[in-house]
Amino acid sequence: MGEEAAEVVVRINHPRLDKVFHYLIPQKMDKPQLGMRVKVPFGPRLVEGWVVGYSEAEEGILLREIAEITATEPDFTEEMLKLAHWMAGYYMHPLSEILELMSPPKAPKRPLELTIPESGPQHSAEGIVLTDEQQAALTKIMDGLNRQEGSSFLLYGVTGCGKTEVYLRSAQAALERGCQVLYLVPEIALTPQMDAIFRSWFGEEVAVWHHRLTGREKYKTWEGIKRGFYKVLIGPRSAVFAPFKTLGLVIIDEEHDPAYKQQEKPHYHARQVALWRARYNKAVIVLGSATPSLESYTAAVAGKTQVLSIKKRPPGRYLPRVSVVDMKEEVEKGNLSSLSRYLVEQIRLRLAKEEQVILFLNRRGYAPLVFCPSCGEVLKCRNCSISLIYHKQTRDLRCHYCNIRRAVPEVCPSCGNRKGMRFLGTGIQKVEKELNEILPDSRVVRLDYDTTRKKGAFQRILGSFYRREADILLGTQMVAKGHDFPGVTLVGVLNADLSLNLPDFRSAEHTFQLLTQVSGRAGRGTQPGEVVVQTLYPDHYSITAACEGDHHYFYREEMRRRRYLEYPPFGELIRVRLTGDDEEKVISLSAQMTEELRCVLNPDQIAVLGPAPASVVRVKGYYRYQVMLKGKCRPVRRKIRECLGVYQKNNSVIISIEVDPFGF
Repeated sequence: MGEEAAEVVVRINHPRLDKVFHYLIPQKMDKPQLGMRVKVPFGPRLVEGWVVGYSEAEEGILLREIAEITATEPDFTEEMLKLAHWMAGYYMHPLSEILELMSPPKAPKRPLELTIPESGPQHSAEGIVLTDEQQAALTKIMDGLNRQEGSSFLLYGVTGCGKTEVYLRSAQAALERGCQVLYLVPEIALTPQMDAIFRSWFGEEVAVWHHRLTGREKYKTWEGIKRGFYKVLIGPRSAVFAPFKTLGLVIIDEEHDPAYKQQEKPHYHARQVALWRARYNKAVIVLGSATPSLESYTAAVAGKTQVLSIKKRPPGRYLPRVSVVDMKEEVEKGNLSSLSRYLVEQIRLRLAKEEQVILFLNRRGYAPLVFCPSCGEVLKCRNCSISLIYHKQTRDLRCHYCNIRRAVPEVCPSCGNRKGMRFLGTGIQKVEKELNEILPDSRVVRLDYDTTRKKGAFQRILGSFYRREADILLGTQMVAKGHDFPGVTLVGVLNADLSLNLPDFRSAEHTFQLLTQVSGRAGRGTQPGEVVVQTLYPDHYSITAACEGDHHYFYREEMRRRRYLEYPPFGELIRVRLTGDDEEKVISLSAQMTEELRCVLNPDQIAVLGPAPASVVRVKGYYRYQVMLKGKCRPVRRKIRECLGVYQKNNSVIISIEVDPFGF
């Protein structure tokens, strides 16, 4: 038997270092536990790393020794190490990158006293009567908690049906059984309202996790979850890596939301990670949505997930009536406004009855495009191949990718025209201006990225609208997510088809989900609601299905199209993106890599598509090209990584791999 060697992943993120390095344990050193942070000699310097395993040292190879153990306890449990290995394999990322993502926050310099929070106040369920559908769903979830077999549920309930009530009762049942609860929300902005709701039931046993917390707050939350002090954790996708001691219930609210997919490296989907953790812990997982992702819907159809249906709102609350306005007809009749005549008429009626209105526009800024009326040139960012957006408040043009600003030119930079630039399209600030002109006595508040940058602004705007200090809430996608305003009886969707024109195979799914979710903001009080959908494509299946509430028709049609084209979830997709400041080098390397992949992979199993420019080819001065792999990729991922590894040695071009990509 040879000497035992520690397998160490060094804390250096580089494709060529994506492997374990072996080190001996000095005689005077206690054997480090798995997951322990250590310092090791690496070349001429000492670097940090993590012990991830042990193996027998090979004979004839001179190994160096671990220099130091730098922590008092492991950074990762056995569960989290196994999760890291799974993620590295599935998402094709270096293990060091995954461990860095999952690593605990630094301990504060000043000692932090951790106290066991008082339990309660336990909310009394008396007086709150569940509907038959809610009770049936809760009973199934409680059965799953009792079995402790890792049950998976899709809570498929219409908007405003009371899913939160089911979540709270489920969490209460989990806590009564000595389990911890993870509650995921798609956006940080949604954590305060859910925190308040859960605290009203469970008091100080509730904690929140997200990247905007201070270092001390992060450390306190992390340690509190790890030691079992906190019983409920609420947060966006990063909360899925918290070190639970007794995880028994996972809830993913609005599981369809694209925000659960991390767009930056390392790419991962929180839903997939949560499913893995639930299986490992034999915990119950509840995926909740009024518009499930096609992945979750397909899993339910295949019997992998049990469906819990809530088809009705509670008594006294009804689904809104939906009216569709064909904007082509509005233009033909001479109405060039962003607001159709029917929508304006309905807004006036609601305001006269002192009811509230939500208007949804998937745009930021005053007007999407600024162009020259003489030559037709659209002003674009000099660093990114994307149109600049005019912002009326600051009277300048901005790039929404790199945030560069410039003044509106008096002379066209392309043709020299001095007649002035024109605005094309509809931006949220432009709609705000139109509302103030058409309805000068109405109180309008705007909810978008620009108005919510300052800390607390998001809650202040929503709070003022909830208190009826405003009549109309004009917003971007933020207004579609989980808000409950009893005074809202009218929702207007100004550009329902915008997302249909994006170069994304999920565009119809996103359109259907967005329309359904926005529509769900109407009629949540005692008054009936109406939704007015303005569109150029009233006959598109995603729009008709959303407007008619025919979910099964949409999913059936979308599944048929995806299956035919072998897109997820009926096929696998991997995007390989090449980025560099020299476009010729990027194009050349992407062409070489594509040919190599076509030689290595079986064309009957995997189609190699491209290379092609990214939808936005230039960002912050860097050119982006991509190659798509479509088909049965999972069995040959190792082969794909080996092939790409050769090209990742090129330092002038960065190569990134994204499995199950979102956004094109």
